[in-house]
Amino acid sequence: MLLTLDVKLDVAWWGCVSAILASLLHLLGLLPFTAVFLTAWVIASAACILMAFLEVFTAGKAVLITGCDSGFGFALAKHLDSLGFRVVAGCLAQDGEGAKQLRASASPRLHTIQLDITSVDEVRHAVQEVEALIPEGEVLWGLVNNAGLSTFGEVEWVQEHTFRKILEVNLMGMVTVTKAFLPLIRKAKGRVVNVSSMYGRMGNVRRSPYVLSKYAVEGFTDCLR
Repeated sequence: MLLTLDVKLDVAWWGCVSAILASLLHLLGLLPFTAVFLTAWVIASAACILMAFLEVFTAGKAVLITGCDSGFGFALAKHLDSLGFRVVAGCLAQDGEGAKQLRASASPRLHTIQLDITSVDEVRHAVQEVEALIPEGEVLWGLVNNAGLSTFGEVEWVQEHTFRKILEVNLMGMVTVTKAFLPLIRKAKGRVVNVSSMYGRMGNVRRSPYVLSKYAVEGFTDCLR
């Protein structure tokens, strides 16, 4: 990888920051200027160069994102499209306002498809659509399981059907989509990203169904690894 102008500018910027930091510490009589400047600049520059080497090239790569009607999925679909990925945006309502806005504001590389992740039939059909949308020579490199529901309530006050509904979307929908698209992801040596939450690591008494589902998402993700 060649060092691009952006990387060189980042290295120069951190050189300036390191010089300012070293000057302040030297004026305070805490540390010698040269040692602080060189140490800070080398570490910051190495981090910039490493990040540049880790950059993902988008050519020939498609990404499927679930739950793109609004929120994070909507924003991520637009962002990945702007980076040059071919984006397949799964929407609960393909004719809804969110899907229409995506199609209107994104490049021709972005496609919206109807995808209710709790419907096995729609997931199966989505696999066929994705295979048809990806041109020859390109691969499904990424799957972002973003679709989800949230609700509030303590255990005693939440009906069992609400627990089942949250688990059906946040966990079982994710499992269904992942299993359906995993052969394509493996073929491309791609990535699966499961959107979880801090509540997958800590409890919250007022969001019991959501917490339960996100703990399960963390476990499912660990099993995928």
